[in-house]
Amino acid sequence: MAELPAARNAVPEELATAIDRTLQTESRHNEIAIAWVRAVAFVGLAAMETYYWVADSGLEWFHRVPTYAYLALSVGLLFALRSGWHPSWLRIGLPLLDATVIVGRIQATFTHIDLAVLEQIMELATAALGASLLVVTGGFRMSRSSLWVSTLAGLFIYLWFAAQTRLDAAQMVVHVVLLVGVAAATAMLTQQVRRAVRSEVARVTLARFLPHRVVDGIHQDPIGLVTQPRAVRATVLVSDIRGFTTWAESRSPIEVLAALNVIQGRLAAVVVDHHGVVDKFMGDGMLAVFGVPESREDHADLAVRAALAMQQAVSELATGDVAFRVGIGVHTGELVVGCLGSGLRMEFTVLGDTVNTASRLEALTKEVDLPLLVSGATVAERGPEGLGRVADVQLRGRIETVDVWTMEEVVAPRAWIQLTRAKRSTISMTAATRGTWRTARCTTRNRD
Repeated sequence: MAELPAARNAVPEELATAIDRTLQTESRHNEIAIAWVRAVAFVGLAAMETYYWVADSGLEWFHRVPTYAYLALSVGLLFALRSGWHPSWLRIGLPLLDATVIVGRIQATFTHIDLAVLEQIMELATAALGASLLVVTGGFRMSRSSLWVSTLAGLFIYLWFAAQTRLDAAQMVVHVVLLVGVAAATAMLTQQVRRAVRSEVARVTLARFLPHRVVDGIHQDPIGLVTQPRAVRATVLVSDIRGFTTWAESRSPIEVLAALNVIQGRLAAVVVDHHGVVDKFMGDGMLAVFGVPESREDHADLAVRAALAMQQAVSELATGDVAFRVGIGVHTGELVVGCLGSGLRMEFTVLGDTVNTASRLEALTKEVDLPLLVSGATVAERGPEGLGRVADVQLRGRIETVDVWTMEEVVAPRAWIQLTRAKRSTISMTAATRGTWRTARCTTRNRD
């Protein structure tokens, strides 16, 4: 399987992609919120410009055109962001563009209108408010560079217009300190947002190892998740990749891990697609459960469908010189769901005889050279569709026999297994060629 080692970084890259996607999504949401604020603010400014234009007061009409133009740009930018457009340069470019528009509009008033002292102070207050808003929006972009650019642009706006008024230096220093305080408060708010994003990223990462419902439960009721195990009826699927150990003997550990990431990743995806939960990987083996942590009435049918899909998935990974197979055991019954361990190490898991029986069925698939064995308990839950009964089998370590079924197209004559509690036999069989069970020979050897 030559192509598998090339995918050795698939899982880390997938994790990094998931983290980056979360950060980008949060940044885009914040940028959309800023775009709403910008659009609403310029709607108000445009309304004010229109009022003064109609009243023939203040600036000439051509000095008011930039306000209307930037209003149109703000609305267009809002729609573009909502449609998914969000290039990385926006976090620097937009603060600078906002600052340029603010300076240009207020400077027009200072230049072309003979303002009284009070009117100058009012315009300076407008500039200070615009500068403060610019600083705050810089923090919401979750970028230190954006916050620095926004803060410096805000300080420039205020100082530029303060220098054109009769405001004394002491007052200017006070206002600058207040503006810096706004920047500091915004920086702290940015840290809060970044921590929230890191928490979400941690949740996304944790979901790679725990079921999504469990991850959500950690945030909602972490104590209950640890201290309240639940008894449920569910279906357990245990799988093992046939031929992998032999294949791995001549490969480096890096190549082996890369191959496992690809194969187990494909099988895990099948489980998740069928609403199952991967409880754990055990080298080239996997334990999955259906019907937990969220109860489902069709858990047995989902497990059997997943087992059949896993057979197909493994066959698709085969290459010219290597063709892995997978053995799967499926059993339905009562089990306990909860966290195992204490102190620094805990693990979400399922426990009970149901798990042991599924594992014994998976081990039996290798002895009898069948790809899938399903217990009668699972068949009783979902029906026999697509399955054929084999026999009652006494599994290793169990007193009672288990009714065993397999895929209908490969079921052997029902006499191929004759295990009894008294004999404790081992099994060997010879199957017909071309993968079709037409005849089978069974021999048993007593250990007594």
